Amino acid sequence: MMRVLDTGGMKIVVPRVVCGGEASYTMHAGRARRAGRAAVNRHRDPAARLKHARSRGMGARFDSTASTPILRAVGEAQATAGPWMEAYRQPHAAAATHVPRRRTMDGAMAKRTDAGTAAASGPGSVAGRIEAALRDRLGADRFAVWFGDAPRIEVAPPQDGIPPRVVVRAGAGFTHDWLRRTFSGEFAAAVHAICGPAATLDWEPLAAGSAEPDSAAAANEASPGKGPGPGRRRRGRTEEREGAAAGPARAESPPLTTGRRRPLDLEGFVVGPCNRMAYGAAEIAVTRPGEMSPLVIHGPSGVGKTHLLEGVCGRVRRLHPTATVTFLSAEQFTSGFLQALHGSGLPGFRRSCRNADLLVIDDLQFFVGKRATLVELQQTIDALQRQGKQMVFSCDREPEAIEGLGADLLTRLRGGMTARILPPDYEVRQGIVAGLCRARGLEMPAEVIHYVASHMIRHARELSGAVNRLEATSLMLGMPVGLEMAEEALADLVRASGRSVRIGDIEKAVCKAFGIEAGALQSARRAKATSHPRMLAMFLARKHTKAALADIGGYFGRRSHSTVIAAEKAVNEWVAGRARVVLADAAWDVEEAIRRVEDLLRAS
Repeated sequence: MMRVLDTGGMKIVVPRVVCGGEASYTMHAGRARRAGRAAVNRHRDPAARLKHARSRGMGARFDSTASTPILRAVGEAQATAGPWMEAYRQPHAAAATHVPRRRTMDGAMAKRTDAGTAAASGPGSVAGRIEAALRDRLGADRFAVWFGDAPRIEVAPPQDGIPPRVVVRAGAGFTHDWLRRTFSGEFAAAVHAICGPAATLDWEPLAAGSAEPDSAAAANEASPGKGPGPGRRRRGRTEEREGAAAGPARAESPPLTTGRRRPLDLEGFVVGPCNRMAYGAAEIAVTRPGEMSPLVIHGPSGVGKTHLLEGVCGRVRRLHPTATVTFLSAEQFTSGFLQALHGSGLPGFRRSCRNADLLVIDDLQFFVGKRATLVELQQTIDALQRQGKQMVFSCDREPEAIEGLGADLLTRLRGGMTARILPPDYEVRQGIVAGLCRARGLEMPAEVIHYVASHMIRHARELSGAVNRLEATSLMLGMPVGLEMAEEALADLVRASGRSVRIGDIEKAVCKAFGIEAGALQSARRAKATSHPRMLAMFLARKHTKAALADIGGYFGRRSHSTVIAAEKAVNEWVAGRARVVLADAAWDVEEAIRRVEDLLRAS
């Protein structure tokens, strides 16, 4: 079967080469058009075209009526259009052995290397297609975690009956062995899908100090007296002119360097009454892994949960260099599970999580409503508990307050250790500001540290933003940081940090914390299941708002100001006596109930 392609001045008849009774190769239309244009540019008369075609081992015939050449490939058409790349799509096809010569843009002839080794330089190459197939099997996030932007894949085409050989260069030492054991199956499946079942796969470690392919190619091109070899590409005249014009500017401009956030450690964690329990539990997880597993650290946003998690990972890596540490956010765990479920394969995903010596997952509340992911997480916890491995989780409130996690998962989380982190108190905020200044080499007077710690009271991220603002202001004005400068520069941040809480916010938080229907606190009901939450809401409204007594009483069912005073007095007595009160349908410790509502207020 023939197919005629019009390249604009040349018509090319492309045959389907049949090897062993099966169609193994069809010339790609784009390659054919480029070959036709190149032939037209090289040879302007029919006699020269015929001579060139015969010298290449091809027959040529010409349409005398149209005066346009019709080039018919009879033997080596596969080699002209990149033979073995498309031949790999047919596992039983015979591979091309002839490697043609090609012309560069300046007319010089260069021979392709006999080895025909291909690097992963683009999506159209065999190595690029293998990488794309592997990325589809593993998932983009997991592929990026273990192999970075791209692994070093080299492909030797089939030659003289020898099947194609694929070499994967990744990692060194223990890392190389682990990658080979973990991903050899996925690599083999990708190689066989692209290159056929006869292809062989070999793993080799990266040599120390080995350069990236692009860097090596650039160095080869810059070396004097060396012609084009494997991995090198000759530049055309246009590229050379552009490079010469842009050369001096590129040499003078320094490379762009981007800073990367340093991992947080336990040594930099400021300990105070608000987080001492969580810090102690984290140290136990590091020094005696598996004894308190899983460890759940919960608290509102910005109080240091992720800092503790990263600190645990860093300390375990230092104390146990051979340990496998896996740190994932809940979103990464969900994405990896879904990608594995829909194509990349569940066994690989499960090995990465269930073979870890330390599994850390941040933001458990993200799993709410994802039933399949929750089942997978529950099974992962069971598998790690059977092995005695350590798990550390975090969430923005206590697990029992997260609706939708499920009773089975909650029982497993309760079997370990639960530790709360409260918003930072003054001493912790002061230590955070001082630590940030030391890390940046910024001199800040004690009165400025006191001002920042006293006015930025919600979470640690506010403190970091305030220090950034003061450092930028100091550089802009060329003046040292002072109290007057801090008051002026941080005025808008202080106003935002002191955002007032509305009575309606407190009502919603109380109803959500204890499962009370909306509007119940404003009703005329006098039962304890309703009156106690109403009294607690009045107490919190007095604590967190500047509303008048009459306004608070009027909001909660048009009650008088004396009712609000009596409610505030009763709650203070509950707190002093550490009483247990009925809220909705359950009895609660009053301090625990207040903290739960305040956590919801901060989270919202």
